[in-house]
Amino acid sequence: MKKKNITIYDIAKVANVSPTTVSRVLTGNPLVKESTRKRVLEKMEELEFTPNEAARSLTKKQTNMIGFILPDITNPFFSQTYIGVERKAFEQGYTILLRNSMNSREMESAHLREFVERRVECIVFMGGRINKSEPTEEEIVEMKEVMKRVPLIMVNGQMEGVDCHTIRTDEEEGMRSIIHHLVSLGHKDISLIGGEEGVSTADIKAKAFQEELENNNLEFHNEWQIYSGFGIDDGRVAMKRLLTNKKLPTAIVGINDMVIYGALKECREHKVSIDHFSFVGYDDIFPSDIVHPSLTTVNHNYEVLTSEIIEVIKKIIEKKDTEKEILIDTKLIIRESSFENNQGK
Repeated sequence: MKKKNITIYDIAKVANVSPTTVSRVLTGNPLVKESTRKRVLEKMEELEFTPNEAARSLTKKQTNMIGFILPDITNPFFSQTYIGVERKAFEQGYTILLRNSMNSREMESAHLREFVERRVECIVFMGGRINKSEPTEEEIVEMKEVMKRVPLIMVNGQMEGVDCHTIRTDEEEGMRSIIHHLVSLGHKDISLIGGEEGVSTADIKAKAFQEELENNNLEFHNEWQIYSGFGIDDGRVAMKRLLTNKKLPTAIVGINDMVIYGALKECREHKVSIDHFSFVGYDDIFPSDIVHPSLTTVNHNYEVLTSEIIEVIKKIIEKKDTEKEILIDTKLIIRESSFENNQGK
């Protein structure tokens, strides 16, 4: 006799898989192993479950879909974080819907509306408006409205007045660790290049940079802190401008690794020896250990970061209490590009 009200959750339980896996079997998703597909189909047959019932069952309970908004997947920092989250989400039976905002407020708004309409379990947000030191009132209001229907997780960013989950790495301490490292190598003349005023991640690092110079009784040279942006070409622009100074630093810190890649490229193309400077980046993106010289940089502790994101997602879905604010330690990775300052000795 056919059982009534059989759902994909019943199938998942007897087949010892997640509801998302059952859904993938129903839609013919190629990510499902053949052995798993066969087992799920056998349990469907045993319980006389038909695909028509799937649509009804999916509307009754959780979707296990997570919305993920970031500014640009081609930026290695964002892609490394996203890939780690997606891998762990798959293991938990969650489906990630990725959207790129290209730092456009309009695109962010469109993606937020889409995720609310699709009834995702929560939205993970990186970059864009949550990294503005002064977001607009409209942006704040919109986020508050979204939160009335869908929980939000902000990663390495926040918005004043928006009481959501925040997970961030300690970017301030990361910058302080860079200065400590360079001072221990005998550097007194240190430059900071890249970034943009009004972007919170750059503002945090710039403030820590200046404070740590002061803490070590080192002079801050305004002409050595050059805002130019966050990309490789922006690093080239900053390096070109830095080289016009009569007095040059012995160490150069980048707001991120890509800016330092650009600085190295500018030096090589203009026959300026990179051995004149110690270079330190920030983010520890995947090419940084294979470029020449391999780059000293700050790692965001990606494994911990992505695990915390998934853990918060899981607790939100399971309606369990979780910390609202999580701060993750960074770690300085020392490689070839930073070395002892022998100038003047």
